Amino acid sequence: MIGFETIGNATITLFDGNPLVTTDPWILGNPYFGSWGHKYQIPNEQIENIKKSKYIFLSHGHPDHIDPDSLHLFKGKTILLGSHYGKRIYNELSKNFKCIELENNKWFSISKNIRLKVFADWNQDSTVIFEILKKNIILNLNDGNALGWSKEIKKIIKNYKNRFLLKLINWGDADMINFYDANGKFIQPHASNKPPCGITYGYHMRKWNCNYAIPFSSIHTYVRKDSVQMNKFVTPIEAHSENFNEKYGTLLPAFIIWDFTKNDFKLINPKKNIVEKKDPEIFGDNWSDELDEEDKKQIISYFKGFDHVKEKFGFINFRVGNKDFNIKLSDRNEGLKFETPRNSLIFSINNNIFDDLLIGNFAKVQLINVNSLYPDFNPFVTKYGDNGGARTNTQLTNYFNYYKLNSVNYWNDFLRFKSADFLRSKLERYKTFYNLLKNLQKRI
Repeated sequence: MIGFETIGNATITLFDGNPLVTTDPWILGNPYFGSWGHKYQIPNEQIENIKKSKYIFLSHGHPDHIDPDSLHLFKGKTILLGSHYGKRIYNELSKNFKCIELENNKWFSISKNIRLKVFADWNQDSTVIFEILKKNIILNLNDGNALGWSKEIKKIIKNYKNRFLLKLINWGDADMINFYDANGKFIQPHASNKPPCGITYGYHMRKWNCNYAIPFSSIHTYVRKDSVQMNKFVTPIEAHSENFNEKYGTLLPAFIIWDFTKNDFKLINPKKNIVEKKDPEIFGDNWSDELDEEDKKQIISYFKGFDHVKEKFGFINFRVGNKDFNIKLSDRNEGLKFETPRNSLIFSINNNIFDDLLIGNFAKVQLINVNSLYPDFNPFVTKYGDNGGARTNTQLTNYFNYYKLNSVNYWNDFLRFKSADFLRSKLERYKTFYNLLKNLQKRI
């Protein structure tokens, strides 16, 4: 068969006779300190095809895309990566794997009938496009937006007959949503509105010149006892097609085997997992554990290393083991209060993966005189700092200079997304304007 199959959360395996390349294979682990699990089982046949793939493409560092517990399955495989500032993933994985850091916007042939291009962006994500039989193309955006490459990618894609879109589209829970206001009241996330996903699919299919789309990169469930309440914000598979207009193309099922020699597909019908609620202690988190003096020193050193955070926030408070630890950053009134278990907090800081703590959604974040973590905490801490190694203002200048030189449409996308971030930070608190904001973001 010359084709592909989709399974799991963000995994597609391409075939040219045999399994050839698989993307982001999360198979075994429970990412985000045990908070996430698979909503559906991965059948043995698909697991074997993943394990037999010659190449493994890893898009970015989130553990539902690079699963540490699954990596040992790919010994002897060639790992394909985007070319990012700081080379963090490449440097870490190349110690134990053969890794190829692909040059942006250059074809890389992996068989007679399949080749690919990678596009690395300044959010430390990588988009990949696969060309099959010279007339079909798959655009795998995973969690990202191909920042700095949108016009170039659209120009490439429009020349193909069958154009498949793989992109995170859901109600909006695949991010930090466990927010509280200054009075300690839970802030209902946008996902609570259950916005029709079909409209979003139609928009992105038009935007990216695609005539097919497949639900992707958002097929998970919460399994920790202190995060399972977030499952009410997780988008069911059947909700992805709500209000989809077929004039924009075809929205395919999430799990399929597509054969390009027949130009048709058949369904994979994985069993749905029964959610087994897991104690946080299984993953090392005891909410009664307190910070010791060494922990406090590490937290201070970590956050005071971010110049932008010090410029925009007056304090960051951590409530751990029912005790408060406050870091004064400046005389500003804006601040953040995190309530979180000690183990995951210290592990995330020591390993520069603070985003994992946030996306797990068991930690609570109280917003004090700010409307959101965006745009001044995220992505400066999680993307530019942890993943890119750029914390000081000088390092940030070097960081963005790198992407200016290594993106075709840098300024076009930079100005649009910075404008959207600014508007979101100002309007996010006003629910009556939220949908207006979302529509504005779509238009730009």
